Amino acid sequence: MKTIKLNPYRIGYRTLKTAFGMAIAVIIAKYLGVVNFSSAAILVVLCIKNTKMKSVQAAWARLISCLLGLIFASAIFELLGYYPLVLGLVVLLFIPTTVVLGTQEGVVTACVIILHCFNSKGVSAGFILNETLLIIVGLSIALVLNLYMPNRAKELDLFRTKIEQEFQVIMSEFSEALKYVDIELDHKLIDQALLTIEKAKSVAFMDVENHFVRNQNSYYHYFDMRSKQARLLHRMVDLINDVSRSEQLHLQLSELIHEMGQNISSNDHTAIRLHDLYAIQLEMREHPLPDNYEALHSRASAFQLLRELEAYLIIKSKFGSLRK
Repeated sequence: MKTIKLNPYRIGYRTLKTAFGMAIAVIIAKYLGVVNFSSAAILVVLCIKNTKMKSVQAAWARLISCLLGLIFASAIFELLGYYPLVLGLVVLLFIPTTVVLGTQEGVVTACVIILHCFNSKGVSAGFILNETLLIIVGLSIALVLNLYMPNRAKELDLFRTKIEQEFQVIMSEFSEALKYVDIELDHKLIDQALLTIEKAKSVAFMDVENHFVRNQNSYYHYFDMRSKQARLLHRMVDLINDVSRSEQLHLQLSELIHEMGQNISSNDHTAIRLHDLYAIQLEMREHPLPDNYEALHSRASAFQLLRELEAYLIIKSKFGSLRK
């Protein structure tokens, strides 16, 4: 018998806000005497998002769509009658209009208002006031609850630490591979680092959308910088595998990469490492030319490796330091 594996789950801020908001919206709508007061909960569910910016955009789209749906339904039902075919006609005309206006995200919510209108069998000032209050209560509760978002600074800092640790391990592997001929590098560690970076960038982007007066995040730029470096590390793997261990050059490269790995988080040593790198480049130019294909291929790989390491260091020097 096959065992069913359940996915682990913990109740987060969004779930708590949704549950609390639904209850509050229903209580307030009922207290105000709104007919179909339970529909206010639907608005709350659809407008609670994982960032403040998305919540405002969702609320705006639903406000426009609901008001538009109310106007469409009231006019067409009063003109043609309250019949199922007319209901289909209302939706047929309404949905393309929301697409043109860019508020199609609110179609589902607006359809609830349209159905209220259909079931009313008659539009009055009281009905329009009732539906307007329903919309305002639901959207307002969602927006107020979304004013609070958890501080992601600690989470972002943990991502930064993890990425730097992964880079240190990669650099250590590179350094060891340049010393011992029996070590063959692969891309697994770098692929893992790239995955961590993408997750970190996603969290940093959400943090940007939680600030209405700020459209950038230094953490996001930091993770983007690491992403560029990781792609360079990805290219270095094959180059290191091609460098011969039969000449002194491979030990100099190993020591340079070891020093870079020891100072992943600091920008103070970038200029020193660049100086060491240029010194190795000058020394390589003074070496006699290789006399066979294998040695020539190794020397070319070593030159290209130095270029990739130079680009890696320059990326870091241009970024500077992380401003928290």
